[in-house]
Formats: sequence, C-alpha cells, structure tokens
Amino acid sequence: MDAGDERENVHGKHRFHRVVKNGSIINLTISIIWTIIIVLPIEPFSILLRIIVGGGPGVWFLLAYLLHLIVGYGGFTCLSFLYYLIEEKWEVELNNKLIMAGFYLLFIGVNITLITLAAAGAVGGYYLNIIHAPVEDVRSILEPMVNPIRLLSLITIVGALILLIPVYKTFARK
Repeated sequence: MDAGDERENVHGKHRFHRVVKNGSIINLTISIIWTIIIVLPIEPFSILLRIIVGGGPGVWFLLAYLLHLIVGYGGFTCLSFLYYLIEEKWEVELNNKLIMAGFYLLFIGVNITLITLAAAGAVGGYYLNIIHAPVEDVRSILEPMVNPIRLLSLITIVGALILLIPVYKTFARK
C-alpha cells in the first residue's frame, strides 16, 4: 500500500465528523449574515428590529434566529465533537447511509424550517406592527404557514434522532 492509498483510506474511514463540522461552519456563516442583516441601520433591514420589538409574529422571527444559533450552529458543533470522539478516539465504524440521511434531514430541516419561521414572523410582524393591519388579516397570513413549519420541524427532529442513534450505540457499548 503506498502513501496515496493510505491517505485515501484514512479520509474515507474518518469523515463524518468533518461533514458535520462543515455543516456547523455553514450554519455559523448563515447566522453571522443573519445577525448583520438584523442590525443593519439601512432600509429595509432596519424594519426587522421594529418587527421584533413589536412582539406578536415578530417573536416567530426572533425564535427562528435564536434556534438557528442554538441548533444550527451549537447542535452541529456538538454533534461534530461526538462524531470526532467516535471516529478518531474510539475508532468505531459507522453506518454511512444512515448518518448521511440524518445529516441531510437535519441540515436541510434546520435551515428551511427556520427560514420559513423567520419569513412568517417578518411578514406577520410587518403587517401587524408596521402597517397596523387588523389581527384577523395577520392571522389569515400566518395560518397557511403553520402546517409547513410543523412538517419541517418533524423532518428536523427525525434527522437529529437518526444522527443520535450511532452516538447512543457507541456510548451503550463503552
């Protein structure tokens, strides 16, 4: 076996913690951009702070932002560390298909769920706090978004559970 084969074998064997770490870095970048957009003092972005402070649907926007920081960045960082321990320290073989399915479900679920939740909060908050539309009009705007957000949240939870199965199995053996 030459050096190239050995390097390829090592990278093929220990790769899931890197994939999850890259997901964490992407989510951190999204969160940084999101933070900059929220605090920019130029139109139309300056409206976002008024929407958040106004409450009501603006809380949806704030919740989406905080959940993206906590789950999108913090959760992926913790999972990356756990997979690092499993792959590098304990040298456990992992189920490629299961982990990649869980990763994609969690990554796509987190980002699309939170973008949808933020959009609903921004639009609903804009109508309620900026335009001062009647509450019934705001409710009619938000109601169609509830079930898609609920479904996307379930996809996110399934992805997280799938990613936690190998962690649980590894700790149960140790």
